[in-house]
Amino acid sequence: MFLFRLPDIGEGITEGEIVSWKVKIGQEIKEGEDLVEVMTDKVTVQIPSPVSGKVKEILVHEGTVAKVRDVLIKIDDGQEGERTNLEEEREVSVAAPSSPVQGMDTKPPSQSEVKSSQSRILATPAVRKLAAELGVPLEKVTPTGPGGRVLPTDVRKYLASQGEGQKLEVPQHKITEEEILEPKGLRRIIFEKMSRSKSVMPHFTIFEILDISNMLKIRKELASRGSDIGFTPFFLKVASVVLKEFPKFNAIYDEKGSRYLLKKYYNLGFAVDTSAGLTVAVVKDVDQKDIVTLSAEVADLAERARRNQLKLPEVQNSTFTVSNVGSIGGILSTPIINYPEVAILAVHRVPGQDFPGLGKNRMLISMSCDHRIIDGADAARFITRFKELFEKMDRGILGMEGK
Repeated sequence: MFLFRLPDIGEGITEGEIVSWKVKIGQEIKEGEDLVEVMTDKVTVQIPSPVSGKVKEILVHEGTVAKVRDVLIKIDDGQEGERTNLEEEREVSVAAPSSPVQGMDTKPPSQSEVKSSQSRILATPAVRKLAAELGVPLEKVTPTGPGGRVLPTDVRKYLASQGEGQKLEVPQHKITEEEILEPKGLRRIIFEKMSRSKSVMPHFTIFEILDISNMLKIRKELASRGSDIGFTPFFLKVASVVLKEFPKFNAIYDEKGSRYLLKKYYNLGFAVDTSAGLTVAVVKDVDQKDIVTLSAEVADLAERARRNQLKLPEVQNSTFTVSNVGSIGGILSTPIINYPEVAILAVHRVPGQDFPGLGKNRMLISMSCDHRIIDGADAARFITRFKELFEKMDRGILGMEGK
């Protein structure tokens, strides 16, 4: 029997929300086929099955948050004993939920079964809180969620249905003067990770003015040769060069050991604005790629991030992040570090005539740092060197020498 545990999707990730199962109980699945869709603080990913076999039991409902290492599903792979996808495990102890998911193709429990007692009602703490605030008795609500789970929409639907019937003692302002905005899905995970980053890491931010005239000239030259390259690849490429000179910035914080791990590879993340929230895609070995190759990879990752089609390796093991908000707006920001990295660079729009103090083809850039390992002087040297190389970048820096 194979016990599939939620894997460590990336540094600092401790949990993920089960968005949807791609299999049902009793279904045969082959190794490599999509098993489950999981939402993390970085991205929604499809996790493939590491084995072939028959699905015996699904232990975690859709919409439920699971911790890393939790057993999500049991697959009969024909092998003796119990195995797991986390090879470091020597002993497997499965604490199954009191009401495991039945086959996804079966009907939910009857209304009488679900409503037999308040303690047996399947609802998250947030849904129970919503019901309490609105004065809705959960035992009277008809659940429509997986396995008979009560959803927020079920609570509101019941409340609306009482207009012609029994009047509920609900303060009028609860309905007409405010709306509950509960962080959930990717937004909930971002909420938790950003809180963790700010509470664990003492941030400070440094700013600089950047002349992008040379970059625009190079872009025009490359465009004439058929390569349409956006701003982000240039920032990623130059950052990889500067990181080699300032290795302290290419580090990961190891919270358990209260130490930092200096990385010898340059996997740079870049923020992507998606309909579900902020996603950080990761380009591996940026220092080894020329600007044209890098641009194609960035475009591909960004497009698939917006479609929630990124794979696990494409959101893992980043060492430094670039956030380009300039395409949306704003001339300045103070970014929050992509925990557990120690620094993040933010790129802004070129203000033009509406901000004449900067001058033509100039923008503001900012960098937030973990002050426990990076001093203000270190950050000043880093961003000054970045400015120097960016403004004087040539084919050699861009990996295009001899091409």
